[in-house]
Amino acid sequence: MSTTFIMLKPDAMAKGLENEILAVFQKEGIDVLRSKSVKIDEALILKHYEEVIQRVDIPGFADRLKREFVGQTVRIFELHSDHEHIYEKVRQLIGPTEPVKAGPDTIRGRFSTDSYDQAKREDRPVRNLIHASDSEESAAREIALWFNHN
Repeated sequence: MSTTFIMLKPDAMAKGLENEILAVFQKEGIDVLRSKSVKIDEALILKHYEEVIQRVDIPGFADRLKREFVGQTVRIFELHSDHEHIYEKVRQLIGPTEPVKAGPDTIRGRFSTDSYDQAKREDRPVRNLIHASDSEESAAREIALWFNHN
């Protein structure tokens, strides 16, 4: 049994996509182990995206994240299945980070049309509906961070 972490971002919550997104995973034998709604504060979102903020090196990126997330409620999930590397399977089902490059058979391709160019024009992060851990290590770290947050 392996586990991973996903977060339905504010744009997915605003569109009411929780059940449709979870159905994609359940169809593939991936089930919810636990879930929680979390109202995001500044410290939490900056800690979650700490590595990304450093890696992308985009001026103002942290401020964009804060504007997009702080005060918003997201839904977090610990998913599990018999897939040996569940995080890889989940990321395959989600599709590429930029929704306009995602195929129609992926969650992002099906439910979003956002792009990096549009996000840049509007001075915000790309709205791609969902975050998923990219490794067993990041899943463990993100599960601990988010599920231990009050």
